[in-house]
Amino acid sequence: MSEFVEKVRAALRGFSAMKTAKTVVCGLSGGADSVSLLLALKELSGELGFTAAACHLNHGLRGDESDNDERFCAELCGKLGIPLCKKRESVRDYAEKHESLEETARKVRYDFFEEALAVFGENSVLATAHNANDNAETVLLNLIRGTGLRGLCGIPPERGRIIRPLLDIPRVEIELFLGENAQDYVTDKTNFSVLYTRNKVRAKILPEILEINPSFLSAIARMSKNLRADEDFFDEAAEKILEESKSGRGYSAEKIDACPEPIKTRAIKKILSGGGVEPSALRIKTAVSLLKKRSARYNTSKNRFFTIRKGVCFMEEIEQRFGGFNEKKD
Repeated sequence: MSEFVEKVRAALRGFSAMKTAKTVVCGLSGGADSVSLLLALKELSGELGFTAAACHLNHGLRGDESDNDERFCAELCGKLGIPLCKKRESVRDYAEKHESLEETARKVRYDFFEEALAVFGENSVLATAHNANDNAETVLLNLIRGTGLRGLCGIPPERGRIIRPLLDIPRVEIELFLGENAQDYVTDKTNFSVLYTRNKVRAKILPEILEINPSFLSAIARMSKNLRADEDFFDEAAEKILEESKSGRGYSAEKIDACPEPIKTRAIKKILSGGGVEPSALRIKTAVSLLKKRSARYNTSKNRFFTIRKGVCFMEEIEQRFGGFNEKKD
């Protein structure tokens, strides 16, 4: 067994979702990362007692190249005897009606992952091929844009039924493993375009940092792991205060306001998210500033309000009409 596969095995054994998993579905793009993961899952499936499977989403963003990627994935899975769930989705058309192309592609991809998990059953988990380079790039991107503690935690190794077995493995080891096994893969040419911010970080910034500190990837991995423990602590404290401050249809604004700032802001973030609102830094800050009031109403986004009524804060949906508001009844 190669060192690469041993690392994947160790990662799989550490995931809580693997305790009941009977099928591990690889999110297969056809690129080096996901192909290496698929090969490792195939090799480990007998020893660890699960069935290896795969899923592939054709975004339709690169025309013939996207179709070639789909064919490659189908042929690889056929050769390995691995069941494949695949789907085509017009991401560009969807993005025109919603948000940025990058954000839309991510949303569509993870929606598809949920569909794939449904296909393979309740005892299945989805393995994505994010690696150590991806994690470092994510942390750097978050720093560039401005972030809090969660942004420095990087990519979570496990979330629900999604696991990331390659997260501590550098891309160079992935490519070495594929070379040793004479396994080809497809290359997304858009990964080389510096029009995308992540690609600029990958092609220009990260190589310079690695020249200064060749151990940067492992250093970031250690930092992310330590900070995730801190973030989990604050997150659990916020959950606890929300449970303790329940009042009527919402939560006691006074009790939340009495909390230390890290817990207070996380509690508000959870309230906003629970109301279907993206908890941006500005929205959190604005909502926190209202907690001392007995009554207040903040329009967080279209028809969605953070409301304080008689000292109780909650999210509500209100249809805005000329001349006033019309509260939507459940």
